[in-house]
Amino acid sequence: MSMQLHLTMKKGKMPLRGEDYLWSLMMERHDADQTFTVADIRLKSSAAEPTVREFIGRLLRGGLIKGVPTPPVQSYRVAKPQAETPRVRKDGSLIESAGAAQCMWNAMRTAFRTGFDAIDLVSFASTDDVPITLGTAQGYIKSLSKAGYLLKLTNGSKPTQIWRLDPSMNTGPRAPMLLKTKLVFDPNRGDIIGAAEAEEVLA
Repeated sequence: MSMQLHLTMKKGKMPLRGEDYLWSLMMERHDADQTFTVADIRLKSSAAEPTVREFIGRLLRGGLIKGVPTPPVQSYRVAKPQAETPRVRKDGSLIESAGAAQCMWNAMRTAFRTGFDAIDLVSFASTDDVPITLGTAQGYIKSLSKAGYLLKLTNGSKPTQIWRLDPSMNTGPRAPMLLKTKLVFDPNRGDIIGAAEAEEVLA
C-alpha cells in the first residue's frame, strides 16, 4: 500500500539543524560571552551528535573556533565571529566560493532578466570550485518552480525550457534552501510521532 504525506513547516522558522542553525547557536554563545560544548549545541538543535561533532571538528581545524580547557568536558569558543556561516572542508580549509544553490540563485536574480534554461545555469553559474551539472540545474529549477519562484515562458524539452524568476519571489540575496525531512509516521495513529528533522539537500 502506498501513502502520500503532505507536510507543512511553519513559515519563518529555520529548521533546527544544518550548519546555518548550528553556527547561529555558537554565535549566540559568543554574543553572550559564553563557551559551548557538543552537548550544548546538540540539545538546542535536532541534529545528531555525530553531525555536531563533525562540524565542530572542521571549524576547529579551520581556526573558526578554539578549544577552552574546562575539564572534564571539552568546551569551545568562537574565535572568528561572523554573521555568515563559514563553509569549511574536512581538513579545515575554507571554501571561499558560494555553494551550487547560491551560484544558481545569483544568476537567476542578476544575469537572466529575460529568461534562462538549465543549460544557461550550467554555463553561467558554474565556477572552478563549484561545477554545476545539468542534473543539478534541472533539479533546482524543478524545486523552485514547484514552490512558485519561477515562471515558465516556453514548453520545450526540459533542458531548454525557458524560465524566469517571478519578480514577486525575488526575496533576497540568500538562496532558497532545498530540505529533506526525516520523520517517524505511525500509520496506526495516522500521525507523525516526535520531531521532524530537516537538513539541506543542496549546499
